[in-house]
Amino acid sequence: MDRKSLESAAADYSYLRGLLSVPAGVLIIVAGLTNLRWAPLDHAWVTWAAGALVVVAGAAYLWVTHYYAENYGRITPSGRDRTRAAIVTAAGAALVAGAVTLDWRVVLPVSTTTAAFASVMYVSYAVGMRPRPHHVAIWGTVGAAGLLPIWGDVGATGKINGGLMLVGVATIVTGVLDHAALQRAFGPARGPELGGDYGGA
Repeated sequence: MDRKSLESAAADYSYLRGLLSVPAGVLIIVAGLTNLRWAPLDHAWVTWAAGALVVVAGAAYLWVTHYYAENYGRITPSGRDRTRAAIVTAAGAALVAGAVTLDWRVVLPVSTTTAAFASVMYVSYAVGMRPRPHHVAIWGTVGAAGLLPIWGDVGATGKINGGLMLVGVATIVTGVLDHAALQRAFGPARGPELGGDYGGA
């Protein structure tokens, strides 16, 4: 493999460790559900259950990280890649925060929270690697759903937290499909050529 191919493989591996997205998606759904304050869920035990899920999700994330390290090796992103990821993360956080504020303060028939999350998720893939068809399909669908004029009657809380739950489901589905793509690309066994720093400083 030449250097360019190794860099591409390293980027794909970093972004296609999809099982890491599953606990994150579960937490997003839980956050949306608990913030809605639905009567059936507005009880003290729900708060305790949500806290327990956070702990379980954290443990699952650590286990999955170990699983990928054991089966596919470790990769150290280059300084350039880390900087680029940090910029995208900061810009994405600002965009989502602005969208949530807009949904909270302005009565609109769309969910800007949902659309913003979808945009950030797609761009994060596009910046780090060539997006797969399922990235385009899933996050394009979520973004389009957020822009449909069907959110006007659910209120600010419904738009924001309903959007979060939709994003959580999409995150889980994306993660499962990312993991399948990783297995197709690298196979189930450890790939020793992925065990170092291929990004360049």
